[in-house]
Amino acid sequence: MSHFSLVLKIVVLSLFFLISCENRISVPSQETPDSGHEVIPDEDNTSENGPLYDLKVTANDKNVLSCRLAFSTTEERKTFVKYYSEKHSGYKISEETAKSEHYFFLWGMHENLDYKIEVYSDEPEPELLATAEFHSGNIPDSIVKPYLVANDREFVQPGFVLFSQLAEPESVEMPPVIFMVDTEGFVVWYFEHYLAGYAMISDADYREDTQTIFAGIQKEFSMQDIPAEEGIEIDLEGNILWKSKDIASYYYAENSWHHDYRLLDDGTILFIQAVYQDKVVTDRIVNVDRDYNELWSWGYLDSLDYFDDITCADDESEWCDWTHTNTAFTDPEKRFLYINPRRLGFYKMDMETKEILWKFGKDGDFAMLSEHEFPWPDYPHDPKIRKDGKALLFYDNGWNERNYSRVIEYIYDENSMTAEISFEFDASELDRKWFAPAFGDADYLENGNIFVTKGMVGLPENSSLFELTRDGRVVWELYTEQNDDFMIELYNAEKFVPPLEFLGESLL
Repeated sequence: MSHFSLVLKIVVLSLFFLISCENRISVPSQETPDSGHEVIPDEDNTSENGPLYDLKVTANDKNVLSCRLAFSTTEERKTFVKYYSEKHSGYKISEETAKSEHYFFLWGMHENLDYKIEVYSDEPEPELLATAEFHSGNIPDSIVKPYLVANDREFVQPGFVLFSQLAEPESVEMPPVIFMVDTEGFVVWYFEHYLAGYAMISDADYREDTQTIFAGIQKEFSMQDIPAEEGIEIDLEGNILWKSKDIASYYYAENSWHHDYRLLDDGTILFIQAVYQDKVVTDRIVNVDRDYNELWSWGYLDSLDYFDDITCADDESEWCDWTHTNTAFTDPEKRFLYINPRRLGFYKMDMETKEILWKFGKDGDFAMLSEHEFPWPDYPHDPKIRKDGKALLFYDNGWNERNYSRVIEYIYDENSMTAEISFEFDASELDRKWFAPAFGDADYLENGNIFVTKGMVGLPENSSLFELTRDGRVVWELYTEQNDDFMIELYNAEKFVPPLEFLGESLL
């Protein structure tokens, strides 16, 4: 984007906020006339006129689907806020402690709607203290809207879905953006990163304890000589709270990361890093602190007594793609490392001794108890361990053996070293088998369902996000855009329960 185009866009956006974010505020027996970007009630609205004063609604220039609400009360008290529109039932947010200076960030709105904001005292019989209005804006053009094709509300896990988009072919300009949709398929939150040369925000993870989002940034080859961050943490308002040190690098460079960039429970970062030896491409797993001081690392070349057979994914390729690790994670105490070199199997390692404890998969250490034509994962992506540590869930691409993809779960026993298939879904009963040779994700949800990212599929298929019940029903599904010029592909996604109380379903 040229400098002139960027300036013009900023001017247009500024005008948009001034025009569209018209707000109204009122307190009992007093109403303030229309204003613009920020609304402040009459200064005479002091304690003798009521318990609440100095009410302000301010638009968020980082996300037009949100606003800031601030007010004061004459005495310390707990309050809660409801905000909704005629077409969106909206949310409730409550304070945890009593105070006299109050601040709420109101988010999760649908675009281009008039929202009514109500402030209540938080007590057995709540008192309406004030009302205000806010008009949400239109989402930016950088977001290619997905569309909902299935929603069996009774069986769907309530929540928001967080993901990023990738255009195919890659020549299609796609500004880096992550966004959320609600269960009705509406975009309710987004974050744009406008640094030139960036390709994609990836591995976005909502952190419930801090209400922040941690993500890696995949940098294009054009960034190889330009120092810039490769990881960020932002709050829901879109403020960057942390970014990694500036590195002149690009995605899959030896000094950068690829496939997996995650924040661990202890606040440190774990990522996968490429290693090039002659024509062989392999990996090392690196754990660093927030200042990028290395705390722990290991690579396959460090354990050639175990990984002693270097084979290539494609013998005719210029590079020998050997390990191609797409997932690495630890247990909360960082005793064990789990890695998924997709061609080789799924492994558990003792992080102290760096000893491989077992391999799960074909020719691995577990005996299969289930009868199946294809019992083991084949080029799987992003495995998960169930919270009780007794089951493994794979998005199984099926590139080598089957040429169709599936979601498969195993119950495994580390004492008897046995495994059996406990769940499998390939959509064959729905007559809609799919094949995604790369990308993809499957996650456990709180209600027992499984949330799936159908990744890199070819035309005329759509990449999609869908939710599965244990009896194999697709109860929710979101399609990405597909047309004659490009299609949107999805690498992974995450569904979570936001810190909002839902007042009901969309009224559209």
